[in-house]
Amino acid sequence: MVSRIADANASATDYTVWDARRETHRGAAMTVVTRRAWRRDDLAGMAEVINARVTEEGEGEYATVASLAEQYDHLQNCDPDRDIVVLDDDRGRLVGYARTFWHDVSEGYRAFYVAFEAMSSIAGLSEQLLQCGVDRAQEIASEPEHRDHPDRRLEVWANDGSFRQRAVEAAGFSPFSWSAYLVRPHLEDVPELALPPGVEIRAVADDHLRAIWEADIEAFRDHHGYVEQTEVDWERFVDEASSGTELWQIAWDADGVAGQVRTYVNEGEAEHLGRRRAWTENISTRRDRRRQGIAAALIAASLRQLATLGFDEAALGVDLDNPTGALGVYTNLGFVEVLRQIHYALPIAGGR
Repeated sequence: MVSRIADANASATDYTVWDARRETHRGAAMTVVTRRAWRRDDLAGMAEVINARVTEEGEGEYATVASLAEQYDHLQNCDPDRDIVVLDDDRGRLVGYARTFWHDVSEGYRAFYVAFEAMSSIAGLSEQLLQCGVDRAQEIASEPEHRDHPDRRLEVWANDGSFRQRAVEAAGFSPFSWSAYLVRPHLEDVPELALPPGVEIRAVADDHLRAIWEADIEAFRDHHGYVEQTEVDWERFVDEASSGTELWQIAWDADGVAGQVRTYVNEGEAEHLGRRRAWTENISTRRDRRRQGIAAALIAASLRQLATLGFDEAALGVDLDNPTGALGVYTNLGFVEVLRQIHYALPIAGGR
């Protein structure tokens, strides 16, 4: 049996046949997958697809409507009507999507990103969605504002050992950087780490937000893959803060924000995991304050706070090429690697 993908705006006979199957208890069955435009009310279905992958892979970060809204309410260099494709199965269930967008990266190249998710139970769906995203990215790259850029690259990510990784590598992408998810599996024996003299943690006030955001930007400017931030990113940051800053650990000195850990909790993640997890994320230290123990002290303070609130564990993501030695800081605090993520690139031919 074969599955087929139909365009919701086309005639009933206008479709592409896929050699794809959905496995059921009765064996292989034909699945009609319909392509349509994205709608904001797709966020719940998109979260379900992401969470199915995280459950299958055994680790990662579960998505919520709120976490996706932070992204999709502040899209940049992405036209939702043209750059997002959504697929529904024959029961009207969202089973996959692909989004294409672009940014200029600090190393001097222009990256055209393909973000895609697909239900693994429909064989071939990941490959087809990846190809949809690649095709659209190449269309965008050929437009007048992009086609003469001397260094244009397609970029995509996949977790090590996943079905996505097989699809990405089969499409000709090559790995160029690595990151990892780390978990501290308990909140016992958290060390008491002192901040340097003249540095203190302050509760977050509304009039602190801009300084916290700008300090984070400045701290990451020397990291590979940095993308210059805009006022749209500021609006997204304000949305993040509106979800609550009670778990943030922000260190100040006489010159302003010296370091930060903006811990958060994903609603409903405990139900997926069977334990309460918080994310000690968005970690940065002002460059003239690096290697003074500020990040470690702030993470430790966050872990102690989480313990008092009844959480079971903490998690974070780390760029394994981080120039500040972040991985060593995290492992010294008891975090262990649970999942590795690979970032892939594929040069786009042409350009000057």
